[in-house]
Amino acid sequence: MFVSSMARRPALAAGLLIGLSAIGQATSIHEQGVLKLARREFPSGDSLPLAGEKFSRNSRLTLSLVGVGGRIVLSEVQVDAAGAFRAALLVPATVAPGAYRLVAVADDGDEVASLEVTVSAAAAAEHASMSGHEGMEMDEPSSEPLALERARSPLVTWSVVAGIGLAVVAGAVLLRRPASGGR
Repeated sequence: MFVSSMARRPALAAGLLIGLSAIGQATSIHEQGVLKLARREFPSGDSLPLAGEKFSRNSRLTLSLVGVGGRIVLSEVQVDAAGAFRAALLVPATVAPGAYRLVAVADDGDEVASLEVTVSAAAAAEHASMSGHEGMEMDEPSSEPLALERARSPLVTWSVVAGIGLAVVAGAVLLRRPASGGR
């Protein structure tokens, strides 16, 4: 019934289609951008390079971390005439470790890009918070081999050798056994 009444009124149908297409265009004002990070896991207090592309030209974006605790605004960036930007992203040392989304938000509040990231605890904060370890120093990396204690029991060694031997013999027997059935 609705279609037949629309067919009788071509001007109304054309107006409806134009209105729907205008609504569709109004909702896609922003281009969906792409955020690029060198790594997706980093400690709080770290600064890392961030690049963006395919954004609306000459626009301004707010970069934030969104997690369970809410939204943490990190910085604002200016997109160039090509729709790209480069920035050094500083993650405050006060950001709690966990999973976050790094989001780019346009001036009108629309989210135009996002990226899943993981923030780990800051290295200095980890060592400072370990009670009872205040006077301890960490060893520096060296080319010296690590001295690791190993089990040197002959019983353990011969048990492993016997197990490997039994597995080899059982495998050979299974491979040489003729198939039953036809011949």
